[in-house]
Amino acid sequence: MRALFNAARTGIAEVRVHKMRSVLSFMAIAVGSVVFIDSFATIVSTYDRLQKQKEVSGIARLKITQDYDQTNSNPDEYTPPPNITYETAMSLKSKLPGLYMVSPEFQNWRNTLEFEGKRVVTTINGVTPEWAKRDFVYKLKGRFLDWQDLENKLRVCVLVRKAVPPPSNELTKTRMKQWNYTAAFDVLVSHNDMLGKTVKIDGVTFTVVGILEELSPSKQPDLIMPQARDYKVLAPATTLAHYGFFDEEYDSLDLNVDAGDENNFEESLKLIENFLKIRFGGDEFFMIDNQMETINEAIDASVKQSLVTISLGMLAFLAGGIGIMNITLATVFARTKEIGIRRAVGATRGDIMLQFIVEAAMLGLIGGVLGSGLGYLWGVPVKELLGMGASPIKPWMPAVSVLIAAFTAFVFALYPAWVAASLKPADALRTE
Repeated sequence: MRALFNAARTGIAEVRVHKMRSVLSFMAIAVGSVVFIDSFATIVSTYDRLQKQKEVSGIARLKITQDYDQTNSNPDEYTPPPNITYETAMSLKSKLPGLYMVSPEFQNWRNTLEFEGKRVVTTINGVTPEWAKRDFVYKLKGRFLDWQDLENKLRVCVLVRKAVPPPSNELTKTRMKQWNYTAAFDVLVSHNDMLGKTVKIDGVTFTVVGILEELSPSKQPDLIMPQARDYKVLAPATTLAHYGFFDEEYDSLDLNVDAGDENNFEESLKLIENFLKIRFGGDEFFMIDNQMETINEAIDASVKQSLVTISLGMLAFLAGGIGIMNITLATVFARTKEIGIRRAVGATRGDIMLQFIVEAAMLGLIGGVLGSGLGYLWGVPVKELLGMGASPIKPWMPAVSVLIAAFTAFVFALYPAWVAASLKPADALRTE
C-alpha cells in the first residue's frame, strides 16, 4: 500500500512538472469519455422510450385499411375493395377475444361546428370506447364515450382541447397558420366551458359529455413511434353513420388492432389474416401496417448509430492510450538514471512497474473525470440550449467512462513499465 501511495505521489509530481505534456495526454481520453457518455445516454433513452411506447401506445399494434393498389392493378376491370364496417370490427372483437384493442375509426374532414352563435371549421372522428385504450395522453373532464352511446346511437361527443404549443420561430408559426384550418376551433374550445353544453355539427345537435385536455409538450411521453393525435371532435361511430356523416356502403373504417402481448403478435396477425380471408374471400384487399416491425427497425437503427458513435469513442481512447504509452516511454528513457538508483537501493522490478503504471493510470483517470464533466455539460445544458433535448445521463455512465479511461491507460502503460523494470541497475547508473 505504501508503494502505491508513493507511486501516486510521484505521478502527481510528474503531472505538475510536465503540465502541457499531461494535458495533451489526457485530452484524447477526455474526448473518448464524452463520446461514450453520449452514446450510453442514447441507448438508454431508446429503451426508456420503448418502455413508454409499451405503456402508452403499445407495441404489438397493426392498422388495417383498404388497399386500392391491388384493386386498381387490373387495367380492364376495377374491383372496389370491400368496406370495413362497425359490424366487421365487432365481429373481429368477438371472434378473437384475446386481442387487447379493436378500435374502428372514421374521420370526416371540414365539418362546421356551431356554438352560441359562433361557427368554426373542425373535423370529427367516429370512434368507440376502445379508442381510449391507447395513445391516451389527455386529462379527461366529464366522461368518455361508452358502449351505451354506441348501441343507442346517441348524439354525444367529446371535444379535444389543444395544449399550448412550445415556443417556435417565425417560420414555424407561419407554416402553422397556413395549414391549421381548425385554429378557430382550438381557440373556441380553449376559451369556453363547453362541458354539458350542446353544439351543432353540420346541423346535427350533439351534447358535449367530455373534454379531453392535451398534456403540455413537456409532459407528453417521448415515444419511438408517436401516433398522430390531431383530434378535434370524437363521437360514436354508429351515430355518425346514422346521421349521414359517412356512408358504410361506400366509406370504410380504419381498424386499429392491438394484440397486447408482443410475444403472441405473430399468432394474432395470422388469426386476423384468416378472419379477413373468411369474411371477404381474401386479405389482398387490405393493407396491414405492422407497427411492431417499424418500431423494431427504429430501435435497431438507433442502436447501430450508437454503436458507431461508441466505436469513435474507442478510437479516441486508443489514440489517448497510444499517446500515454509514448509519453511513458519517453519518461522511462529520461529517468533511466533514477530507475538505476532505485534498483540499487533495493527497489524491485515490481516496484518500478507499479510506479510507471500508476503514473499513466492517473493520466487516464484525470482524463476520464474531465471527460465525464464535459459529457454532462454537453448532454444536459448545452443540448437544451441548442434545442436538442437533454440526454438522460444516469450516475453509472460517468463512473463506467472513468473506469474505461483508467483501464485504457493501464493497458497501454504495461509495455513502458515492463521496459523500465527490465533495465539493469548497472547499465541504468552509467546512463548520462
